[in-house]
Amino acid sequence: MKNKISLEYAEALFLLATEENRQSEYLGDMQMLKGVIEENGEYLLLLSSPAVSLEEKEALIDGAFGAVASEHTVSFLKLLCLKGRAELLPMCIEDFVALYNKVNRVIRAEVTSAVELTDSEKEKIIEKLSKKTGHRVELLCRVDKSILGGVIISTEDAVMDGSLKQKISDVKEVIKGESKA
Repeated sequence: MKNKISLEYAEALFLLATEENRQSEYLGDMQMLKGVIEENGEYLLLLSSPAVSLEEKEALIDGAFGAVASEHTVSFLKLLCLKGRAELLPMCIEDFVALYNKVNRVIRAEVTSAVELTDSEKEKIIEKLSKKTGHRVELLCRVDKSILGGVIISTEDAVMDGSLKQKISDVKEVIKGESKA
């Protein structure tokens, strides 16, 4: 379940980004913050720790992001620390990205394949999904040899399983069904 508080923070920042006509810039800030948190999990723990003073947290934020993020993104981080909500930052980022994608008609699709997809294959998938949904598509590709072949495409709304593993499973079900008759 989504956290209502993180959504409220994300909506406030997104509204500010929209008013300033800087949604893309703020999105870039959110993606940068996500990368920092993923690479340095201790950073979020530090910002969330009651043992670290607010002044120290603000100095850490200024040092890390003051020169590379928008002024309002830096203020946003400081506000989360001030309110004791720094642990919500990953959810705030996720909510901000979801708001951006909804407003800008972007969908994220995760494609799982048995082997690495070529750039041409990725472009074809993006093209077909864009036509089908009417949205711009961001593709996240991963390899899972256990699907044996084909692809599985997952979006927020649907899963299209064209994997060989699924086809084999379907055939097994048909055979089991016929043997019971």
